[in-house]
Amino acid sequence: MLATVTAIGGLLGLIFSLLLLAKQTRDVSEQVRASNTLNATHGLDHTLQSLRDIYFKMMERPGMRAYFYDNKPCPDAGEEREQVLLLAEVFADMLTDGLNVTSRIPGTVSHEGWSDYCKFILENSAVMRSLISERPNWWPGLAALN
Repeated sequence: MLATVTAIGGLLGLIFSLLLLAKQTRDVSEQVRASNTLNATHGLDHTLQSLRDIYFKMMERPGMRAYFYDNKPCPDAGEEREQVLLLAEVFADMLTDGLNVTSRIPGTVSHEGWSDYCKFILENSAVMRSLISERPNWWPGLAALN
């Protein structure tokens, strides 16, 4: 009789421990998911801040926007060519960051929207198309869209 009571007590203790473990596992899983979403959101904020910085650089140099939105060809030589190419590299880095970050945000359509924006830039910027074509390994996500 004592052995039976002890076995039942042990079994109840085991069941309680398993239920507690299941609850703790679920709670940790929710915390990890929330942390991942928060980190991805911070990454997207950083990418959007980089995009704003690029826009400010374009505002400082009138006519620069046309190289990225109006298919204006890259200058053949000179200081303006260097500025356009440098801004194009920064732009490509930022677009790639955006593709990477938005692909990691669970349950969002941000990646599709960002991908569409990247395609728009590539369709409307001869400079970006040329840059990505010359160095596809530097920006593989953009090269796949090009």
